[in-house]
Amino acid sequence: MIRKILSTTLLLTALSAPLYADSRAGIDIPIFEDTLSNGLKVIVVPDTNVAVVSCRLYYFVGGMNEGPGTSGLSHMYEHMMFKGTKRLGTHDYEKEVPYLASIDSLDRLLRTARERGGEEGPAYKAYRSEIAALLDRQRQYIKKDEIWELYQVNGGTALNAWTSNNMTAYIVTLPKNKIELFYWIEADRMQNPVLREFHSEQDVVTEERRMRYDNRPVNRYWERLNAAFYAAHPFRQPVIGWASEIRGFTTDKLMRHINQFYTPDNAVLVLVGNIDPKKAMGDVEKYFGGIPRAAVLPDPVVTREPPAIGETRFTVREDIEPRVDVMFQVPGYPHDDLYALDVIEGVLSDRSGRLYKRLVDKEQLCTGAGATNAFRVHNGYFHIYASLKKGSDPVRVEKIILEEIDKLTKEIPAEREITRVSNGIRMAFASGLKSLEGISDHIAAYERLGSWKIMFEYPEKIAAVDKNSIPGVAAAYLKPELATWGFIVPKTAEAKGKK
Repeated sequence: MIRKILSTTLLLTALSAPLYADSRAGIDIPIFEDTLSNGLKVIVVPDTNVAVVSCRLYYFVGGMNEGPGTSGLSHMYEHMMFKGTKRLGTHDYEKEVPYLASIDSLDRLLRTARERGGEEGPAYKAYRSEIAALLDRQRQYIKKDEIWELYQVNGGTALNAWTSNNMTAYIVTLPKNKIELFYWIEADRMQNPVLREFHSEQDVVTEERRMRYDNRPVNRYWERLNAAFYAAHPFRQPVIGWASEIRGFTTDKLMRHINQFYTPDNAVLVLVGNIDPKKAMGDVEKYFGGIPRAAVLPDPVVTREPPAIGETRFTVREDIEPRVDVMFQVPGYPHDDLYALDVIEGVLSDRSGRLYKRLVDKEQLCTGAGATNAFRVHNGYFHIYASLKKGSDPVRVEKIILEEIDKLTKEIPAEREITRVSNGIRMAFASGLKSLEGISDHIAAYERLGSWKIMFEYPEKIAAVDKNSIPGVAAAYLKPELATWGFIVPKTAEAKGKK
């Protein structure tokens, strides 16, 4: 989610000249854009004040492109991308091929054994043992962590990858004279992936899920609350995947996912730093230009969340910090009301916002409180949250949240509040563009929404929000009777109903 954009204007020109953000706003960003014939979009932001380049390859695939039986595939491939290719991660790929083929054959038998007898069945355990034995022999040809080491020995920093609901990113910051290494590695990974060490990495992802969600009550709670909020849209699925579906991954299933989504026509390459745009375009064409488009276009996500028809309440009893959350349906991007909802978020949030001042400062019931308006490509959400002090009554906190919502629907905000929100937008945007990585992520996020150019429309849209419209927008979306409520309360506390 990207928001809080400083007032700028956009001047469009040909590739031979950059596309500039307005320097009157205190920001001067030259942006060059081109698209290869295979559909790969390339965006370059030169900055000669640094000696490095932030290199990021974004694929427009994530949790929303998965469904029952496939949740977590994009995150799984994030792991597998570092296992190498036919040239990387191997001492001799041709000698690996027989092992890979045998493991793939056993993988199909393993799937059948899981369906019939589960993972505790003797057949499943036997196939897993055979796969492990083959992998042990295959490892004599595997160069472990070669991609990481290549980047690091060539001065690479910030090497990472991440997966979200709607995109996946592979990132590294390199010295300006080492950029071709990025093109070579990422073009090879795009064209020649090899799913080596698949089953051992499946175990790694399973353990990651256990540590981050199954063994962390607050994350487990949020995962289930999100699934309760979204009844239909694949946003309801955790990006890391449900545990049973991670265990059910197969090499066939993952390769189908790769062939559909990890192609040049479903990606954008963003380069920010000390780089010549013209040379960059030529080099990108050299390394990526011969990679074909997807043979079959990715299936579009056609599911949209149906309108809420009632209130949902979800309570978890855990001896951790208690909290109250409430979520409301809001439109996906684009929709003009999203900008008014961002202003409402600002009115409620931060230490000077209404929720913090009421729940933390005045009533002293909470340690924190605020709101988030989530811009999403499809159905978004407006989220109000409060972290409770030990012994605070969640029913009382809920009542105050409802009072503040009711006030929003009936009273026009003061001019001073609107000014505070606008200033916060400017400061947040300026801060986000102070780093090479921040510029890159802003560009990619808006490109995912439709075009990076629209991020320069954001400040004008915010400035155009009429404070007189706030009560109507709040009343249209922040409807308690259609909300999804979540509560974490101590195990020893008695369940309390809504007053």
